[in-house]
Amino acid sequence: MDLHLRGKTAVVTGASKGIGRAIAQGLAVEGVDLVLCARSEGLLSSLADELAATHEVQAHCLAADLATADGVAALAAFAIERLGHVDILVNNAGAIPAGTIETLGDEEWRESYDLKLWSYVRLARALLPDMKRQGGGVIINIIGNAGKRPSAGYIAGGIANAGLMNFTAGLAQDAGPYGVRVVGINPGLTRTERMDQLIDRQARERGVTVEQQAQEMGRGVPLRRVGEPSEVADLAVFLASDRAAYITGCVIPIEGGATAAL
Repeated sequence: MDLHLRGKTAVVTGASKGIGRAIAQGLAVEGVDLVLCARSEGLLSSLADELAATHEVQAHCLAADLATADGVAALAAFAIERLGHVDILVNNAGAIPAGTIETLGDEEWRESYDLKLWSYVRLARALLPDMKRQGGGVIINIIGNAGKRPSAGYIAGGIANAGLMNFTAGLAQDAGPYGVRVVGINPGLTRTERMDQLIDRQARERGVTVEQQAQEMGRGVPLRRVGEPSEVADLAVFLASDRAAYITGCVIPIEGGATAAL
């Protein structure tokens, strides 16, 4: 299927690892010119060089702290300077730590929300006006399934994700009349570097192999496995394309059927 994305431009945050890296790779395969952002310059720069050489696209990178308003403003300005305009924004930066209401302090809540929630809002606010003026664009928010599955042990993440789901639906109503689509993706258990670290720790604690622990984690999923970053990326790339031109204002789960809900 030709997604007709060649020549489009995109900003991908949290692009150095995991789901963000996979999305950047998926967009580059389709011929999309990129601005990649994360806090880690080394990983980001090597990825940009690889994508530019392999797929003959522009791939620029900026190391920035998107937990700050200055970092977001710098990224928006850099993207416009290098790409001319932005067709696709993929908000993916940030991870919120696990913890209960009693174990997480104010600073952990604030730092997590500055990156995972506020960077999404600020980047959309920075780039949406240009998308409206050009008569089209797509904003994709990578959120997380905890927004629909409340948990005492992941209370900060659940609240932020639920808020971002609401943000996605509300922003779509504002952007739709201008031809701009806003969609969200809720990944479930996904085999990122962060999950690999968790699997490794739990395997050592239980005295089993890494693969045995990974299989154990997948047993609670109807498909009996955890997902791969490339699978989330495939969905994101499709949603970024005109093949998904009538999809907006929704949040799509990709979690192997783990959330039994209508």
